[in-house]
Amino acid sequence: MKPGVIVSLAVGIGTALMVAGCTEKPQTATARKADATAYSGSTVPGYSAAGWKAGDKESWEGQMRERNKGQNEYGR
Repeated sequence: MKPGVIVSLAVGIGTALMVAGCTEKPQTATARKADATAYSGSTVPGYSAAGWKAGDKESWEGQMRERNKGQNEYGR
């Protein structure tokens, strides 16, 4: 092959690869829409903490405070 043909072929392949990289779908962030409030609870019994009452916001907040205390590095 002639050097000009090789260069043209390389440029063509490179251009095709660059154009193929531009076909990615846009990734846009959307707001998460919850079906229910966080404190409404789960219907599966294994997913609830002991002492927590489903649907009670104050009980849920108390459980979250207790959980956060266990994750605090200063309290360990």
